[in-house]
Amino acid sequence: MQWHKGLIKIQMKKCKIKTPYFKILTILCFTSLISACVTTQQVKSTKTSGFLNNYSQLKKGNKGETLLVYVDYSTNFKKYNKILFNPVQFYSRSSSKLRPRKKQAMQSIVNYLDATVREQLKETYIFVETPDKNTMELRIALTNAKKSRVVRDMMSSVLPYAIAISYLKKAALGKHSAVGSARLEWELIDSLTGKRLFAGVDERAGAKYTGKFDQWKKWQDAQDACDYWGGQLQRRMKALTAND
Repeated sequence: MQWHKGLIKIQMKKCKIKTPYFKILTILCFTSLISACVTTQQVKSTKTSGFLNNYSQLKKGNKGETLLVYVDYSTNFKKYNKILFNPVQFYSRSSSKLRPRKKQAMQSIVNYLDATVREQLKETYIFVETPDKNTMELRIALTNAKKSRVVRDMMSSVLPYAIAISYLKKAALGKHSAVGSARLEWELIDSLTGKRLFAGVDERAGAKYTGKFDQWKKWQDAQDACDYWGGQLQRRMKALTAND
């Protein structure tokens, strides 16, 4: 019995040496369990690209909205049952300088975003090819996307000091270390008059712990952002229609 007590004391001393790390890991693991279903998170601030003609109307969004947002609340959104959807494009001042591999990656994400938005809105709206009454024109551009740095992402998810640095960066910028990100701009206008009805600018970055085994996919965070935006657009349109 005395031998067991001695062994327990030794083990407790060893644990005391590691206590600071254990505390950090315990707190972060608990936090990650709470947000395990979140695959992307909104960053603190973003930049505009010039894709939209007018940014002066956009204001800082509230919780659950894009970072910058404009809504014409005088619009009767219920009257619109059709959408003229311009193909999603990649818009960047430096697009001409992109390497072929990066251009290919951007086009893949653009195609994915285009398909995601169509899938989300097809049950509510009829997609048309020409301007018409009761028709909104939807313009969307991916203005930036960055792949995750896979090895650094994994290391900053398991090493105590790297986890701490990553969470400090998250607190300051809204973005963890080495994760991927994506930025977009979009607007809905009346297809006949050109009047702006709804617009936004947003940027999202990958969450550190998603509960999924997808950290080895370099562009997964950008793709997850596209999934979020497609769903968010559908939810906001339903809400605006219901409020009329």
